[in-house]
Amino acid sequence: MLPDPQHHPDNTAARYKRILLWILILLAAAEFVWRGPRRYFSDPSTWNDLSQNYTASKLWLKGQSPADPRNFVVLWKKEGRSRLDVDDIRTHLAPPLGGLVVLAPVAALPWRAAKIVWMALLLASFAATVLALVITSGFRWNELRTLAFVAACLALAPFQTGMASGNTSVLVIGLCVVAIWAAQGTNDVSAGILFGLACAVKPQIGAFLVLYYLLRRRWKLFATALAFTIVLNFVAALYLQMHSTSWVQDYVHNAKGFVTANHIDDFTTENPARFTLINLQVPLYSITGQSSSANLLSFAIVGLLICAWIYWLLKKRDSVSESLALAAISVVALLPVYHRFYDAALLALPLCWCMANLAGPTRRIAMPSLLLMTPFLLPAAAALQQLAVRGRISSSVSSSWWWNDLIMPHETWALLLLFLVLLFGMSSNFPASDQQSMPERTFGTEFAG
Repeated sequence: MLPDPQHHPDNTAARYKRILLWILILLAAAEFVWRGPRRYFSDPSTWNDLSQNYTASKLWLKGQSPADPRNFVVLWKKEGRSRLDVDDIRTHLAPPLGGLVVLAPVAALPWRAAKIVWMALLLASFAATVLALVITSGFRWNELRTLAFVAACLALAPFQTGMASGNTSVLVIGLCVVAIWAAQGTNDVSAGILFGLACAVKPQIGAFLVLYYLLRRRWKLFATALAFTIVLNFVAALYLQMHSTSWVQDYVHNAKGFVTANHIDDFTTENPARFTLINLQVPLYSITGQSSSANLLSFAIVGLLICAWIYWLLKKRDSVSESLALAAISVVALLPVYHRFYDAALLALPLCWCMANLAGPTRRIAMPSLLLMTPFLLPAAAALQQLAVRGRISSSVSSSWWWNDLIMPHETWALLLLFLVLLFGMSSNFPASDQQSMPERTFGTEFAG
C-alpha cells in the first residue's frame, strides 16, 4: 500500500516551515511599520530628510536659487514653521540639480500633503524593490525561500530607517531594482530612463550599478541612462537661467562647505554621530587619526576592489551570473563616499542572490554572506552611540582603540568582508547553472539545516 502523499513527513515539515515563515513575515512587518512609517508621521519636529529636498525643489519651482540659505529659511519657515537660520549648515544646499526636477511633483504640494504623498511613494518603492527582485530571480510566490526573502527585506533596518527619515534612498533603490528588472527583459531604454532618474537623485548609488551594464556592453542602456541624467540636470539649470536666477556661486560654495565645514555629515570626531555613517573613511579615520589619510586610503582600497571586480567580471564573462555581479558592486558602492545607514538597503540585492543560492556549490558563498548581513537587522551602531552619548558606556571603553576601530564601525567592516566573499564567489568556478534559482524542496532542506 502506497503512503498518503498528504501525510508524507516532508510535506508536514514544509507546512510547519511555511507557518513559521508567515509568522516571521507578520513580526517583521509589524517592526517595519513601527520603526518606519510610524516614526515618520509621529516625529514631533517638522524636520526630516525630505525637508531639504522638498524645500530645494520648491525653490527651484519658484525660480529661486535653491543654494541660497536666505531663500531656504524664508520658505521653510513658511512651510514647516521651523526655526532654522542662515547659519545652520542644513540651509546651505548643493543637491544634484536633476533631483530637483525629479522631486518637483512632490514639492508642488503643500508640506502636509507632500509628507503623506512622499511616504506613499517610499512604500511603493519598497514594494517594487521586493517584487522586482522576486521576479528577476525566478522565485515562485509559494516557495519557502520567497517567504524568507520577503521577511528578511521587511526586517532590514536600513529600509526602516530610510522610511522613518523620509530619505530618498528608498526611492532610488526601488528605481534601480526595477531598472534591473527591465534590463533583464532587454528593455534597455526603459531601464536607462529609470537608472537616469536614480542617478539624478543619488548618483553615488545608481552610477555603480550602471557601470555593470557598461562593462557588459549594453550600449543603449548606458547611453540612455547617461543622456537622461544629463538632460535632467540641464533642464534644472536652464529653468533657473530662464528666471535670471544667480545660483552658481552659492552652489559651489555650499558644495565645498559640505566637504570642509559640515560637522553633521563629517566622518571625523567633529561629528558626534559619525558612526551612523557606513563609508570606509569612518574606521580608517579611527585608525589613522587624519581625515586626509582616511580619504586617501579609502579611495585606494575601493579603487583596488573595483578593479578586482572588473577583472573577474571580464575574465569570467560567460560564467558569472548577473545577479552575483550586481550584488557585489552594490556592496562596494557603499564604501568610497558618504553613505548613511539607510543606504545599506542596497543589501536587498546580495540578500536575494543568497536566497537563490543556498544549495549546491554556491552555498559556501551564500551562507557566510547571509551571516555578514545580519548586523543590518538592527541599527546597533546608532544604539551604541546613543548609549555612549548618554554616559551609559564608560569613557575608558568609548575611548579605547577596539571600541572605535572595531566595535562601532562593525557595519562598515561587515560590508568590506561581504564584498570580498562575493568577489571570491565571482572568481570561483561555479557553472552558471549553479547560480540560478532552485526548487523549493532543496531550499526547504537547506532552510531546515
